[in-house]
Amino acid sequence: MAQVYPFRAFRYNPDAAHAPFERLLTQPYDKISPAMQDQYYAADPHNLIQVEKGRAFPGDAPENNVYTRAAAALQAWIAESIVAQDAAAAFYGYTQEYTVPGTKERKTRRGFIGAGKLEEYSAGVIFRHENTLSGPKVDRLQTLRHTRTHVGQLFMLYSDAERSVDKILQSAEGSASPVTQMQDEYGVIHRLWMFAQQEIVKAIAEAMASQKLVIADGHHRYETALNYRNECRMRAGKIIPDAPYERAMMTFVNTRSEGLTILPTHRVAAHLHDFHWPEVRRHLEPWFTAEEFLFHDEHSKLAAR
Repeated sequence: MAQVYPFRAFRYNPDAAHAPFERLLTQPYDKISPAMQDQYYAADPHNLIQVEKGRAFPGDAPENNVYTRAAAALQAWIAESIVAQDAAAAFYGYTQEYTVPGTKERKTRRGFIGAGKLEEYSAGVIFRHENTLSGPKVDRLQTLRHTRTHVGQLFMLYSDAERSVDKILQSAEGSASPVTQMQDEYGVIHRLWMFAQQEIVKAIAEAMASQKLVIADGHHRYETALNYRNECRMRAGKIIPDAPYERAMMTFVNTRSEGLTILPTHRVAAHLHDFHWPEVRRHLEPWFTAEEFLFHDEHSKLAAR
């Protein structure tokens, strides 16, 4: 079953970074467009973009490239205390207050961040729901090899009808202030709590011990972490259970939580040859509900598209 551990996170030090968190943090690498990348670079010299998705240049070489620069930036920030490692291992309570798209409803998604043991899919502990591409995994593996640091979250789902961990987190959050709070460019308010108390750490780890996990987002990052772990095992010549590379930073969210919203992912199929909708619909009907959109004329159809 799932094995989760507290860990000593590196976090931005507001006293040394001299910038609000909004100017330091980025969206995940696979959401960052070139325009967003420029925006993050301009926001602050210590913005995480330099590590998460740095700029590549035509003259890059093995000794100076996007990955070596990411590692150098991170090491410099650590040396200058721009980011500092927490003194004690902890679980980190994490909430996201957001507006449900298409509505005015505000919800709060609650979970926690911990170090999860990396498992092969065949072990039946962690499950995927999509296939991955080689290109992003090569990029992420190079980043991980050079920085030896997980800077992006793995979004993991578990199912607990009793909401055991949610209750622990809510109780703990009520008696402590967030160590980090910020609002991103999408209007989402992020709050982070640090829980190093042994009774809280023990209660969360025990509550998660019976769980299985589904990767909601981060399949490429997860498989990259597995590949990196296997490389490190080969170099060590043996399995060292407590080695840092045997685990990865993960955010755990209960599917039974009130603040979890799952939205549809829309796809449009175009330019299909020999497409015969009645025949396709006949095959899809056992599994899908199909809805037809009717238009008065070609102009309204084009306008909708």
